Amino acid sequence: MTRAGGRRTGRTRTRVNEQAQQHTTGEQFPPARELAVWLRAIRSYFDHANQPLTEAERANISARNFKSETRVVRDALMRCLHLLGGVERGEAPPGQRGETDETDAGLVSPSGRAVAPGLAGAKDSLGDLADALRDACKLSEAMLELPSVGIGGWSGLGRVFERELRRSEAARLIVADYAGDSPGPLEPLEALARRLKPDDLGDDMAVVFDGFARLLELLRFIEVSLVGDSHLKRLLPVFAFVHEETRSLLDFIEERALRVEGVEPRVRELLDGTAYAIRMELRKSFEHELAGVCALRQTPQVYSKLETANGLLRDCYRQSVVALAESFDPALDGGRLFPAFQTKLEQSLALRRELWELIKFVRRAEAGGEAFEQSLLLRRLSEFQEGSQRYLMYKDWEPLERFWEEIEAARAQGELSKTLHRFVAFLETLFGQVNMRAVLNEHPFDPNAAER
Repeated sequence: MTRAGGRRTGRTRTRVNEQAQQHTTGEQFPPARELAVWLRAIRSYFDHANQPLTEAERANISARNFKSETRVVRDALMRCLHLLGGVERGEAPPGQRGETDETDAGLVSPSGRAVAPGLAGAKDSLGDLADALRDACKLSEAMLELPSVGIGGWSGLGRVFERELRRSEAARLIVADYAGDSPGPLEPLEALARRLKPDDLGDDMAVVFDGFARLLELLRFIEVSLVGDSHLKRLLPVFAFVHEETRSLLDFIEERALRVEGVEPRVRELLDGTAYAIRMELRKSFEHELAGVCALRQTPQVYSKLETANGLLRDCYRQSVVALAESFDPALDGGRLFPAFQTKLEQSLALRRELWELIKFVRRAEAGGEAFEQSLLLRRLSEFQEGSQRYLMYKDWEPLERFWEEIEAARAQGELSKTLHRFVAFLETLFGQVNMRAVLNEHPFDPNAAER
């Protein structure tokens, strides 16, 4: 590796760690709650409808080699076995030992339990579940020794896992506790749903808001799990779980909420538009960002894909909740529902403004030719990297770093001019993507105001 490449990799790795730890330091899930997520997630992952595949891959699924997916399942099963040991010992995360700390919804059970009710007296059942998970793990290990894993072997592994879950009383209790221990909608949404007329609409919107709360909890689970996890690909089953739950929520909206009698046309239009937007973001995340991730070898690429998909879905669901809530109550503040939503807006505004300033600066550098000092441009890039670059998706950091290296290495003026021309085009494309963020919908860009 070249010295520049090593320096770039070091900078990128440091910034990944800084970004990942911003909102997740010290956060953990109770073992039983995390185990419930994994058990549900693995089950979802065996359903081809939930897997991140392109249309071409889905059309030719009978010829697919599922060896990479089998490895993902094996790693997820290993995590389940580790967590099951914690459940048997009655462990809780650090904040749950002794007095219960006040924490964000979704990271700890609202009831403060570390073990699902009834499990304390179900030692035999926990042992049977451990044996079943070990057997499934051994089966997946044996399949990984084969040159390839066809659809028959993959489906057979899924049937074995499903059968063992159905037989296990402990698994039923753990999963049922997770299903019944909902984070619940935020208090303003609960109160809002009770006020809606007709009553059927209020009941349905309570279900919709609760569904979004569950989905955001799962996405928070992924966000927390990305920190310091060396087995990033095993989060793919959790994404499959998100996909299944999202499809279930969309079916509810389209088959029930949209058909409530007496609902105003504007409400129907909003619900229909929300369902359409979510389907588009779901497709973008699974058919573009996540497709092929299980076969990637480079950790930064995997992290980038998972982070991008998680961010797309999280922002879409938050925006959907805020749009629905504000349509029923214009006085309701989205920042009150999601404090991070306001932070995202502020960060996006700052990023857009600084990107625009950087574009103008690089344009001047390109036009200035030899009269423009290369060191000034490098200093400006360094300021952007230390400032608003952290608000970009991680996948956009690496291209910026490569342009930095090209500018730094350019010796002839002609070489530098060509690099700057490509750099301006890249920055303009990046600016357009940032300007399309959902949180900026109500904040159109005004270049004249940005220059003041």
